[in-house]
Amino acid sequence: MNKGLWIARKNHLICTIRKVSMGYGGDEEEWLKGHILEVLDKHPDEHIEEAITCYEEMLGQVGFYPRKTK
Repeated sequence: MNKGLWIARKNHLICTIRKVSMGYGGDEEEWLKGHILEVLDKHPDEHIEEAITCYEEMLGQVGFYPRKTK
């Protein structure tokens, strides 16, 4: 995977992870940054597509579980 495509896919993954987080009520920013770095570290190069697929599926589930209101 060329560097430009990998950067675009990385940005897409980060946005998707943040959307999943917000869909389930949000997370602390420091924890979320650490989680994103961990996911990127565990899915180098072409393996980033596996992470994107996983988080896109999770994002699809967000609509089935309503947010808790305080």
